[in-house]
Amino acid sequence: MTNLAFRDVGAARAGGYVLTVATVLVALGLLFHPVPAGGFEERPSVLQNTPWWGPIHVAIAAGFVLCVLGTLLLLVAGGSLTRRWGLALAWGAMTVGMTFFTGVALINGWVMHFLVARGAPAMDPVLYDAFNRLLIGYGWLGNPLFLLGLTTLAALEVRDPSLGLQRPVAWAGLLFSVLAWGRAIGSATGLYFLEPLIFANVPAFLWLGYVGLTIARAAARPHPSPTP
Repeated sequence: MTNLAFRDVGAARAGGYVLTVATVLVALGLLFHPVPAGGFEERPSVLQNTPWWGPIHVAIAAGFVLCVLGTLLLLVAGGSLTRRWGLALAWGAMTVGMTFFTGVALINGWVMHFLVARGAPAMDPVLYDAFNRLLIGYGWLGNPLFLLGLTTLAALEVRDPSLGLQRPVAWAGLLFSVLAWGRAIGSATGLYFLEPLIFANVPAFLWLGYVGLTIARAAARPHPSPTP
């Protein structure tokens, strides 16, 4: 087990625990998420046939918000978590990326199902399409940046372990984070057979939660003095 040092032990412990809870919420929501129906637009038929669409995305949105908080706290914690510029970039990219990506879950959880239930796709298609374009915009701003940070974190841990993860766990994180790109690539390029890889985000988020728990446990151990 690598000994982790932190500039702010309290931020490291809080951030690790918050990230653990956040990723479990996201994973639970994704487990019940329907398979995308070809592209980024939310199809009215999918929403109509998914009565739990709202609660699913509320859980995901709550997890996303906590991901922002958790990664921000770990960025503030510093020390071993930011001792290389790549690690600092990874935490920063996940923080900023998830700030925007939260908008996708928020619109899906509180707006899209509301509009479909009131017949907006047929009665006011411009309004429905406008919200579809808004959530797609949030997705483009947030998802690639978050996945870049997650993949960078896993790749750096494989190359030069610094977070105290066992080698198989580090390699699993890299595999899951790479596969998590599949849905976005499939929807963007028309390779729709890749869209079921949305479920690769479940183990990818759980891996990130395990990283958070590892950091929190390391921060909970006695530390003689903080890192300068």
